[in-house]
Parts: sequence; structure tokens; C-alpha cells
Amino acid sequence: MIDTYFTDFEVIVSQFPMIQRQNIEKIRKDDNFGIIRGSLEFHFAVLDFIEVVVFQNGLFEKTKYKYHVMDNDNNLIFRYDNAKHYPEFENFPHHKHTPTHVTSCRQPDIFDILTEIVELCTFLNE
Repeated sequence: MIDTYFTDFEVIVSQFPMIQRQNIEKIRKDDNFGIIRGSLEFHFAVLDFIEVVVFQNGLFEKTKYKYHVMDNDNNLIFRYDNAKHYPEFENFPHHKHTPTHVTSCRQPDIFDILTEIVELCTFLNE
């Protein structure tokens, strides 16, 4: 089952032609557990990511994730993760970092992240 998750992830990434370069590593621990990590490069930013995924009870669950986006000068644009260090947040442990704030959020997926990057790029080009 984890191979299905990996394939679906790569299909989503392939739908974003703004990605100039990609490095995706898939680590299959067993049929139901895996890690996908790597980087996706855009003309103005780089997304570094990791997802630790378990298939159980008929669903894929991300037990750990990080989507870290930095500009070409290595400045943080945003980062989503589920590190357990903001227990007061409504959607604990899910949260988003920006250069000036940390906010509660729902758990994103790679499609959400790539869509946000595209929207940011569109905004910057206006």
C-alpha cells in the first residue's frame, strides 16, 4: 500500500510545471510504512519536505511531516509541521511558521503546499 502513496505523491508533483528541479527519495520500510522526502526547486524558492506515512485501518496517516519553503537567499517563507511544541493551538500539533508568526492550521498535504507556492509566485509576479 505504501507504494500507492508514493505514486500518488509523485502524480501530484507532476501536475505543477513550475517545479524546475526535483529530488524525491522514497524509503519503503514495509508494505504499510514509508518515508518520502526531498526537495522541489522553483525559480524563487525551494521546498524541503519529509512525510513519515503509515497505512492503517484503511487510511494513510502522516505521523510526521515538514514542508519548509525558503527563498533563494535562504530566508524562511513558510513551514508547516506537526512537531509537538504548541499544545495551546486548536489543531495541535499542526501549525504553520512564517517569518513573523506561528499559527494553528489543519494538516496540509503536498497538493496544498504546492498550491500555496504557486499562489505566492503569482502574487510576487503581479
